[in-house]
Amino acid sequence: MGKFDGKQITGLVGGLVFRKGEDKTTIVQTRAVKVRQTKATKEAGSLFGKSSKLAKAIRTNLFSIVLDGYDKKMVNRLTKLTRELLTHCYKKDTKTFTFRPDSFDRLQGFEFNLKSPTTAKLWVKPEVKLIGNQLQVHLPEMQIPDQFQFPLGTNACEIRIAVAMMVLDQSLEHEGLFQSMEVNSDQTFIAAQQFNFEVPDGCFCVAGLNLYYYTRTQEGIRSSSGEKSFHPSAICGAIITPGTFVRPPAVRTANGGRASEWHDILGLSLATTGV
Repeated sequence: MGKFDGKQITGLVGGLVFRKGEDKTTIVQTRAVKVRQTKATKEAGSLFGKSSKLAKAIRTNLFSIVLDGYDKKMVNRLTKLTRELLTHCYKKDTKTFTFRPDSFDRLQGFEFNLKSPTTAKLWVKPEVKLIGNQLQVHLPEMQIPDQFQFPLGTNACEIRIAVAMMVLDQSLEHEGLFQSMEVNSDQTFIAAQQFNFEVPDGCFCVAGLNLYYYTRTQEGIRSSSGEKSFHPSAICGAIITPGTFVRPPAVRTANGGRASEWHDILGLSLATTGV
């Protein structure tokens, strides 16, 4: 039943709900109607929830390159792409997922900030490959400024490479790995570089790249470009390593306790079947 406080009506009146807005205006909405979900609707909702959790885990574990320099629609774009990939790997008859080493290939090239894409400054393609338990991110030789460009007002750049690691069938994640190198605008070329990361068996690995530009003075003072909107970062590869993941035992901490490098991804459950 609705109530009148002398100025506004609040509550349920017939099929309408009256409530106060933040600016003291009255907001009128239709009464919510319970909708009976079909089996297909529930399944689609479950896939969306898993996609959202997995996309969040990717973003979180690549935080060292993503930071807060992403466009407003990035979260939705990454969730949508992750959902498409999970849907492709989902088997309705068994309600399980089948993941192959290249199941997440389409993540390659995903830009976290469409307003400042990495492809606008980096004119070569990083290569990600797995050799044994070494995930290698290879940057070919680059000529400056033809293949690697500096924005006006900057003379240095930190090329950051990060790797996120997750175990999908056990809903585990590891703190992101990170390496970097510095290049300067007075160089004529950048020698080929290879970044190596130790990764375990049965692990979903996502490699990302960020170009962090700044200005370095003769006195050694360093200042960033200062523009939040200018933050090129992208996914340069994704792969699932072969084998079965075995969670290592917890290690003893400085205060005498025990802790694991791997943590649960809350709310994510991806039952799998073998390839």
